[in-house]
Amino acid sequence: MKIALMFFALLSTLTMYAQQSPAGIWNTGKDNTKIEIAETNGVYEGKIFSSDNAEAKIGKRLLKDVKSVDGAWKGKLYAAKRGKWMNAVLEEKDDQLLITVKAGLMSKTIEWTK
Repeated sequence: MKIALMFFALLSTLTMYAQQSPAGIWNTGKDNTKIEIAETNGVYEGKIFSSDNAEAKIGKRLLKDVKSVDGAWKGKLYAAKRGKWMNAVLEEKDDQLLITVKAGLMSKTIEWTK
């Protein structure tokens, strides 16, 4: 019985870790731009919260449709240079949010800090 309880506790802990929310305020590292990621009905989106760039539009959505899929956070990131939404995978490590975007055979990982 004790082994079964310990096994259940271990599985519960792993599930909680895998489901850690990407919510919060993240610094993109460019022009001191901060993105606020918030949840509504289990789906996350990220909007520009503040920026030293005069051209940045506060409130503009840069992340959308972010939700947990098979233990990973997946959604769409707006690529301003391309002018389109791209599939993205988000992973939080320590105080960093790693956002990986793939386009064909190429991929790029962007790092934001908390």
